[in-house]
Amino acid sequence: MRKRNHVIPVRLNARELRYLDEQVTKSGFSRETYLRSLIVGGEVRAKPCEHHAELLRKVAGLCNNANQLAHVANAAQRADPERIQEMSRISKAVWQLVKEEW
Repeated sequence: MRKRNHVIPVRLNARELRYLDEQVTKSGFSRETYLRSLIVGGEVRAKPCEHHAELLRKVAGLCNNANQLAHVANAAQRADPERIQEMSRISKAVWQLVKEEW
């Protein structure tokens, strides 16, 4: 038996349907999933573009590399602890900004 057995027909004009379809396309969801998300009060964000996903991977890799370099420099006592902390802070701030914006 289906979990969702209630059907609610909705009538839209052409402009409303176009807008709904645009939002559904941006979200990457099906119409049903998109509308259910709105009904339960969830925030529906646009699906990131392909190049955004690649950007996120690159930023994550850069942050990871910076963290590894900081650990090596710290272990060898060849870097100033304040500079290491600053590099780590900047990496975290950039990563947080990217996650919030995309």
